[in-house]
Amino acid sequence: MYRFTLFILQLQALATQNHAQELAANRKSVAQTSSMDKLADSLLDKLVNKLLGSQLYVPRGASPFLSPHAVSTARVQAAQVNLRTYGIGSSPLENFALSAIDANNRGNRDLSLKAQQAEMVSGWSTVDDNTKRKLRKVLDQVKAKESVLAGISAPLGFFDPLGFSTSVPGGKLLFYREVELKHGRVAMLASLGILVGEKFHPLFGGDIDVPAYLAFQQTPLEVFWPAVVAAIAIPEVFSVFTFQDPIKGGRTWEMKDDHVPGDLGFDPLGLKPKDPKEFKEMQTKELNNGRLAMIAAAGMIAQEYVTGQKLF
Repeated sequence: MYRFTLFILQLQALATQNHAQELAANRKSVAQTSSMDKLADSLLDKLVNKLLGSQLYVPRGASPFLSPHAVSTARVQAAQVNLRTYGIGSSPLENFALSAIDANNRGNRDLSLKAQQAEMVSGWSTVDDNTKRKLRKVLDQVKAKESVLAGISAPLGFFDPLGFSTSVPGGKLLFYREVELKHGRVAMLASLGILVGEKFHPLFGGDIDVPAYLAFQQTPLEVFWPAVVAAIAIPEVFSVFTFQDPIKGGRTWEMKDDHVPGDLGFDPLGLKPKDPKEFKEMQTKELNNGRLAMIAAAGMIAQEYVTGQKLF
């Protein structure tokens, strides 16, 4: 009985060994087949480029007075003439294949053209290569890349003459964007508040009828300001948790790499778009309006300070 059991175990070991050898042979065969497929694809690509490349990759600008269909037909016919020199005769299948290749190349060029147009509209195309390289290095450190790139728009495009955005860590760049958004939002409220408040001021008995830069000095508002400061302090206290720990890494005034600048988690009306492209467009609008509001509020306050009179 012992010898029989030993014999069965030897048979199982032999069968397992044969199975392992078969698997290894199959893997080697698959790898060889894959290598041969890649080699064949490479040779085919070179052959197609040799036979068709010079004809099917004619620049569109070379025939400005022809319609797209006429240009496509001319490219296909030129490729057919080239094939004749290699002894390849004409056939409906050949014409179909050449037309398909040309349509694919034309579609790729159209996509590239659209991408270039999008860059021109956004102003990104005006950025020099050296600045792009530095900015990409900083952007690799943060998660919310689109939020940082928002605001690059014509006609100024990427405007950073002092290089603030390319000479700082990613967390510091997020902090700069957070600061810009907060100041822009306050300035938008201030610009509207100055215009409305100087014409319509029913609060505190309607007695505050002075230029905006003096309004906070009036007695009723002096009592009101502590409440305003307390209301502002609440979100500011919670924003502390979005910063890097300055004690551990010595990273002062740097936000966490996964933080989205300006996102306070407050959107009761559900205005935030779900699509990333639409969200970036909305962020750009907010930034541009905030920048304009900061200039407008500063101009209005300066005018009232110089003249000592209300705007209206």
